[in-house]
Amino acid sequence: KQWYQRRVAITAGILKVVSSCLLFGNVEIKQERNSDQAILTNNTVTQKICKLLGMPAVDFEKALLKPRIKVGREYVVKAQNQDQVRFSCESIAKAIYERTFKWVSQKINKVLSRNQFQGAAFVGILDIAGFEIFRVSQLCSVLFCELFTAN
Repeated sequence: KQWYQRRVAITAGILKVVSSCLLFGNVEIKQERNSDQAILTNNTVTQKICKLLGMPAVDFEKALLKPRIKVGREYVVKAQNQDQVRFSCESIAKAIYERTFKWVSQKINKVLSRNQFQGAAFVGILDIAGFEIFRVSQLCSVLFCELFTAN
């Protein structure tokens, strides 16, 4: 029973992380009229992202819009324009997704490496082109290519 509860919790965590990555594309940013400062048009999306990731929304929004940068020995708050905030959102989403994918791949590889039957150690992937069977070593490279050619 504990194993099942742990599996459900891990699956729920993975789904939360992937959901947050998808929500980053819905963050609406606009430029203030008389300055280079970007602002969020609606913070409900960032609140959803932060709830899924378990972090304070206020701190996250402040880090996106006005990050602290170390200059010499002091920290300076830098205003971000719309393009910079958009780039930050995209970069954070890609980094989170990449680390989650790597973690899941390592778990799959660990389980498959324990398998004593070499013929049974494969991962099947069903995508729009059809069903394909890959050796474990091919899995990461194939999914990496499919992920980044789609973007």
